[in-house]
Amino acid sequence: MWLRNYEIALDNAEAVLELAETYDFHIWSAVGSCLRGAALVNIGRIDEGLALTEQGLKAYRGLKTPPVFWPLLLHLCAGAYGSASQPKDGLPMLDEAMAAEKFSTRSSESLAPHFLSLKGDFLLALSSDNAVAAESLYQDALNSAREVGAAMVELQAAMRLSRLWQNQGKSEQARELLNAAYSKITEGFTTADMKEANALLAALSS
Repeated sequence: MWLRNYEIALDNAEAVLELAETYDFHIWSAVGSCLRGAALVNIGRIDEGLALTEQGLKAYRGLKTPPVFWPLLLHLCAGAYGSASQPKDGLPMLDEAMAAEKFSTRSSESLAPHFLSLKGDFLLALSSDNAVAAESLYQDALNSAREVGAAMVELQAAMRLSRLWQNQGKSEQARELLNAAYSKITEGFTTADMKEANALLAALSS
């Protein structure tokens, strides 16, 4: 899912669900449902996917085990609503995820850039008047990714901020920011993010 290889994510989620059913693993049944639903949304099966994410969230909420995966699942399902062009429905889930993100300091640090970037996306999708708030969130995501040394996540945040600056006429500033993040990557040049970043750099340099 992080790499946007949604077909592979779908296959893996279905394998998780099969194992969960075989061995009666309720936690992994709920997690697998959320993963499968999010993957389905991103390959165009929107209604089916959203229904499955909601089903997974409901099942996980009903478990009596420690809610270790709760913030991550909320973020995953919120992202599915964003991919379905329904940011208004995804935003409350994301806000809950961000409020609940206290289960582990290390996990919180690594997930924070994803949460911040997605909230910026939602605010921009809801209104262009939210550009200042979105810019602040993207900058926080960028800084957070740098703090934990997550180069690819930093690149994702840099792309968002660069696009925003490009639309504001700050193309040179955007190019410098994106080039700095892009130059830290030494592998994975065939991934969707790297291809997208390369194309954006070319556009900003022209």
